[in-house]
Amino acid sequence: MKLEQITKLLFVAFSVVTLASCNDNSTTTYVTEDASANAQIYSLKLSASLLYASSIDSVNFPVLAKTRFSIDQFQSLIYNPDSLPYKTRLTKYLPVFTYENPSKIEVLYPNDSVVAWNTSDSIDFSLYPRIKVTPANGNANDARTYTIDIRIHKVDPDSLVWTNVTGSFELPNTIKQQKTLLAGSVFHMFSIDNDNKFYLHTIAKTATSPSSWTKVAVTGIPASVKLESITSFNGKFYAIDADGKAYASIDGTTWGIKNNNVQSILGVLPGKEAAKDSLLVVTKRLEEPVFAKTSDMQSLRIVENISYSKESNKVPDGFPVQGFASVTNYDRSNLNRNILAVTAAHSSSNLTWSLREGDGKLEVESNQKNTLFDPSESIRTFLYDGYIYALTRNLLYKTSSFGVKWIAASAKEEFTLAMPVASKQSIIVDSDNYIWIFGGIDTSNSLVRQVWKGRINRLAH
Repeated sequence: MKLEQITKLLFVAFSVVTLASCNDNSTTTYVTEDASANAQIYSLKLSASLLYASSIDSVNFPVLAKTRFSIDQFQSLIYNPDSLPYKTRLTKYLPVFTYENPSKIEVLYPNDSVVAWNTSDSIDFSLYPRIKVTPANGNANDARTYTIDIRIHKVDPDSLVWTNVTGSFELPNTIKQQKTLLAGSVFHMFSIDNDNKFYLHTIAKTATSPSSWTKVAVTGIPASVKLESITSFNGKFYAIDADGKAYASIDGTTWGIKNNNVQSILGVLPGKEAAKDSLLVVTKRLEEPVFAKTSDMQSLRIVENISYSKESNKVPDGFPVQGFASVTNYDRSNLNRNILAVTAAHSSSNLTWSLREGDGKLEVESNQKNTLFDPSESIRTFLYDGYIYALTRNLLYKTSSFGVKWIAASAKEEFTLAMPVASKQSIIVDSDNYIWIFGGIDTSNSLVRQVWKGRINRLAH
């Protein structure tokens, strides 16, 4: 009996050893229960070396390798928040993804072709492929497919696009001359009409047809008013007439005389803070033209010290007291750029003058002679995109140095051919970065009734 039990035990032991030996081979597959199910992509970088980019102006584009990509995990979307330059053309380049170790990565093209990706091959992004990531656990249900949206500017961001504002904004056919200002959200067009009387026409900036200009007769100021002189400052309008009388108005319709000795309103002279801004004018003392500052056109504070000449306050020889264009640059953070710039329009010197509030004196500087545009032209100036622009005969020039050096504006900033060649336009830059151009006189000496507005694409809100 004991021998029989021993025999059975030996048989069981032999069977166990035999079975273990049969299962010990190199093809055995072990499944790990905790293999990752994470198929997320955490980052993307692209090699710019294979990117082909072109543009109509041959400007060097930013290096694609520096392009930042964001990932929306909820939508499985990879995109660049800052679009690539206009007319960038995508082709093959090498992506570098960050993720956990996946079991498989595939490129899905729109034609339903699927290509296994080995992390070292370039991908043709001109075909707008998607990327499918299968996680380490190999489970297809845990796979994620990402859409890659490489965004490119659809329009040239540096182009200045012009539009004819038709309908209600066209100038009334009764107007002979005009000067237009923007006060708040309303355009105020001061005009001498065909009956040689002074009128105010107003229209909201947001007006749509059938809205039109509202016309009101102006009182308290003669029709000999110099339309060019009309200026808006601190919620009031100011103007002078041919006899040197100065007038003020709150609403633009009812005016009152404030002074009898103002030869010219140059514009707003910015101070270190808004409360210290003033109107800079030219008045006469002992028959000599001198600068004066005022906040109400009634009280003139003669500038006793200027930095330009040895004479204490005389307006420098050659300074354009009449026939000029002016623009104010406010930059409270940099007082060296806080200036009133006056450009000669009918002076043979053709200078741009910079006037700045200095320490106890008025700093007056003039630049070198400008030869780009004719000083006999009716020049219009305006501040836009960090430059002072000058408009003459539908050609634009600009300066970043307040007239020290003028250059021709680029072809992207040119007027459209549909805009009539004109002079004496009213130019306004609004808070939405639109440039508005009202009227003007064409080459046949007729009033232009069109209104145009333009904006550089990248300045759109």
